[in-house]
Amino acid sequence: VAHPFPAAENPVAAADRGTAALRRIAAAHPGERVLVVAHNTLFRLVLCTLLSIPAGEYRRVFPRLRNTAISELLVKTDGSAALLSLNVPCEPDVP
Repeated sequence: VAHPFPAAENPVAAADRGTAALRRIAAAHPGERVLVVAHNTLFRLVLCTLLSIPAGEYRRVFPRLRNTAISELLVKTDGSAALLSLNVPCEPDVP
């Protein structure tokens, strides 16, 4: 986080942008469930921001999110958030 790739978006700015987007989505859909798809690193950074974890800790606290896994957040109207589930694998229905 302290040393982003040259010419890349600053990770903290990306986290702020992603967090603002989730808060806008939550405000537009109060009480509803909404599916949001995001890149792994951005989502880990956003989780840190929403849960008041320093952004520099994202790799330690959230070392790996599986592709297509489900993570559930409750984003409240006051801007606070709670992590309800993390990295739950999606398995196809097997007859």
